[in-house]
Amino acid sequence: MPTTLVNTKTDTTTSTDPYAGYERWKLWDKPFTYTREEAAYFKGETRGLAIEGARVLEIGFGEGGFLAWARDNRAAIAGIEIIPALLDAARSQNVDLLPAEFEQVASDHAGRFDTIAAFDVFEHFPLEVVVTRLKACETMLKDGGQLILRFPNAQSPFGFAPQNGDPTHRSALSRGVIEKLTQGMDLKVLRYAPSFRVRGTGLAQRLCRALRYVVRNMIAAILNWIYTQQIPWDPVVVIVLSKMPNGN
Repeated sequence: MPTTLVNTKTDTTTSTDPYAGYERWKLWDKPFTYTREEAAYFKGETRGLAIEGARVLEIGFGEGGFLAWARDNRAAIAGIEIIPALLDAARSQNVDLLPAEFEQVASDHAGRFDTIAAFDVFEHFPLEVVVTRLKACETMLKDGGQLILRFPNAQSPFGFAPQNGDPTHRSALSRGVIEKLTQGMDLKVLRYAPSFRVRGTGLAQRLCRALRYVVRNMIAAILNWIYTQQIPWDPVVVIVLSKMPNGN
């Protein structure tokens, strides 16, 4: 899945590039391909979003599976990445590339995109950069366009594993954090939920996953009752925001 965008040349927290060898660590060795299960995930996660025949940008496209799937669904694709090997793979696929510091060129692409996706990306940015890049996404979206973000669930203890399992993560995110950071922007939350659950293919796999999801839902319901909350407890969550026309 996608990687992240940080200008490591100006990162003073370490003397080495934190993304050196990142694609090998993530086992991204089949650029711009996707499996049947990944296709099912992309379709389910982007339900209600414009993909077919739409203009789609992915921030931090990583191995490129989502962009390949979107293109196969007749989307006009563009991407943003920082890892040289992944950029080379994208160029070989004739992907339209925007610079990593895309906030600097957002005005040049104002209203260009129907959908902007960032899977496992914004948690890699410091909060001040998150704000800047959310604003850039707002600028690049057309009115009614949508932004989909996936990130570790900072409100759940089950989110500790994905959040702390990557040393390049900088920020803890949740719906409340995103809503606070988008104050004053024309972005409205449409959906906030656990990452889409793919049912699988074979009967045994489908039954196993169905049982697992039932147990997860029961645990979430019990925890929400105990702690008088109404939040998702899954390790990873997805938020979809829409750019409201004329600030409405």
